[in-house]
Amino acid sequence: MSSSARTRSRILALAVIMVVPPIAIAVAIPWLRQQSDGLVFLLTGIAATLTVLSSIALAVLNDRQIDEWQRSNARFSSQWGWTVGAGLVALLLVVPPVRDLIVAGAAVWGGVPNPDARLVVTTFTFGFMAVVIAQAVCTFLLSLGWHFWMSRTAREPS
Repeated sequence: MSSSARTRSRILALAVIMVVPPIAIAVAIPWLRQQSDGLVFLLTGIAATLTVLSSIALAVLNDRQIDEWQRSNARFSSQWGWTVGAGLVALLLVVPPVRDLIVAGAAVWGGVPNPDARLVVTTFTFGFMAVVIAQAVCTFLLSLGWHFWMSRTAREPS
């Protein structure tokens, strides 16, 4: 098997690993509603972990195949995409139809006909804030680690 065929096979396998678990969780929601919280958290945690790890692996494979111009594009778009996206979500949370959509989604997915709208929106907002804060902390720590790694003297082993 050629190198490019192996790479395509890896990309396809990782894409399947990234997409299938969340779809399986979504399809299994009626069954999951009848299960214990521990099992639900375990299965959704496994699905989330597989999705995140395979997406990271796909990013690494993609990075190996692109040139500096494309890397600059990826850096720019990921840096500003996260920032603009987070700002957009924050702005959309003040729009009543968006909040109503969030509550309606929670009602459908949670199997509760009339969930407390304030609780749903507050929980969604705190979850969103947790993601943004985690991204900020991880960005800081990775920047700090990269700085220390790149600043080591030439005599230090790599």
